[in-house]
Amino acid sequence: MMMTSQQIQSLFTFCEKHVVKYYDVQVELVDHLANAIEKEMREDSKLSFEKALEKVHKGFGIMGFAPLVAEKQNMAQRQTRKLFWKLLKEQFGWPKILIFLLVSASMYTLISAHMSFIKWVTALFVLSIMIIYFRIMYELQKLEKTSGKKLLIVNFSWISAFLLIPIYLINFSNFIKVFFPSAVMGNPNLLSAGISIFLGFYIVTLISLSRTIDAIKKSVYQNYPEIFLRVSQ
Repeated sequence: MMMTSQQIQSLFTFCEKHVVKYYDVQVELVDHLANAIEKEMREDSKLSFEKALEKVHKGFGIMGFAPLVAEKQNMAQRQTRKLFWKLLKEQFGWPKILIFLLVSASMYTLISAHMSFIKWVTALFVLSIMIIYFRIMYELQKLEKTSGKKLLIVNFSWISAFLLIPIYLINFSNFIKVFFPSAVMGNPNLLSAGISIFLGFYIVTLISLSRTIDAIKKSVYQNYPEIFLRVSQ
């Protein structure tokens, strides 16, 4: 037998009641439940939809859907990190590597000529990471607000690690002690080059992070158009 639209919707409601709050996880789970219920009802024609659902749910064990949600969450995190590293790697291919080279060269020219500018450069990069981070949070919140659904694929908890970077940028003296051996401390040019390369790499990292968000948004619109069509109607 085929599931009716009402029954499918009841499966979504059932998932929500059992603490499956992410829509993209619900879609996969509902598909699994529907197939399992149809199989149970084919094998026992007297079995009602509700009883079949109860039987299938018991098959998940005492933990219910929790292990599945945890697995999907780990998978989503791996996928987004993999996408980020792929896009970051692309930034070092031709001609995108020119951005890295241009930023590094510009920073080197500025810092080597005026070491006192380090404080201003630090402030600029602290500000930039804050802007990028809040832009990401805004975009993700806007996506969920527009769709009216929570989406696991846009749960970028690992992005918060980028907020640790300003700790290293605020005090460049500590940064230098960590990343540069004492042998180069007396060589201002080599020191300026190291700092400039770091800052250039940081810029392309932010670009890759922004591109990752854009790719995820595009994926959501392509894979779950029904939630946006529902909102626009």
